Amino acid sequence: MRGELEREEKPISLSFLKGYLPPSLEEKLPGLILTAVISALAIYTSAQVSYVSPLIAAMGIGMIIRNFFIVPNFYFPGIFYSMRQVLRLGIILLGSKITLDKVLGLGWEALLVPTVALITTLIVTIFLGKLFGLTQKMSLLLGMGTSICGASAVLIGGSLTKSKEADIIVSISAITVFGTLSMLLYPVIFKLEIFPLTLETYGVWVGSSVHEVAQVVTAGFSVDKSSGEVAVLVKLVRVILLIPLAFVLSLIISWGAMEKRESRSSRVITFPLFLIGFAGMVILNSLEFFTPKALKWMEFTALFLLLMGMAGMGLETDFRRLLKIGFRPFFVGLLSTFFISGISLLLIVLLK
Repeated sequence: MRGELEREEKPISLSFLKGYLPPSLEEKLPGLILTAVISALAIYTSAQVSYVSPLIAAMGIGMIIRNFFIVPNFYFPGIFYSMRQVLRLGIILLGSKITLDKVLGLGWEALLVPTVALITTLIVTIFLGKLFGLTQKMSLLLGMGTSICGASAVLIGGSLTKSKEADIIVSISAITVFGTLSMLLYPVIFKLEIFPLTLETYGVWVGSSVHEVAQVVTAGFSVDKSSGEVAVLVKLVRVILLIPLAFVLSLIISWGAMEKRESRSSRVITFPLFLIGFAGMVILNSLEFFTPKALKWMEFTALFLLLMGMAGMGLETDFRRLLKIGFRPFFVGLLSTFFISGISLLLIVLLK
């Protein structure tokens, strides 16, 4: 019934803008306006309720709108654009808050924890998938999504293994659900002081175990600016490891059902290139390229763009997807999330 109502909705008239905007932008404008309004509301909500992060507020407002109201279809091009391109632009601008000195100051522990957590989680998830009767491809997709960088890793794994679209959708849904839960629970766990974590080690924990880059940003910066910066840097270690992993995986597959040429083209298409922009901003900031005033404006712009991305993510979160994940992928994704969280925390405590 809801789907029928959505299809009957007519787009908001933007005829007064025809001839002034490219057609693609005109299509995305309603959704972009919606996510921008939600972002403004999130900033206001955070100012009124001090213990609520604006990033979490933006996603929460989006989830409420999506699951309790009808969202017409013409909003979704802009919503999807917000949660992808706009969010990535915000992450690029986050690089203006970080310098190479901070990166080098993390120490070898910040490299060891995410690396060990990634490898062990991938192995354990594949084993759990076999235990629960999942196909090798789906087990690999869930493992890559949990251990590396969420949906981006699932898409890369899916294209390399020529997985079914249904398997990719189920894997992304499971990763999104459990990554979102981690994003919401980690700040609460830290504030309750359940584990002996400092701001820095909390950032390492978040960066080593939370799934999506956007979820890492939210969980990290919801506690403190310094913990957010550490979380993003540690997360980048996991994302960088995607390159050699995808290369090895493509070689393995090329010996069987897939040609090298297809594997190579898949990697080029799906690799998250926005991280190169993030690294470029870090280098420029390290060289003191930006003025203090420019840094201040970039910090505000980055926050607002991230809020738009989180609002888009909330508007894309349909609680009914939980029912479509299925029993076996659900538990494999859940146990895999528990494992990467636990192994990362254990390594942090042991190396402290």
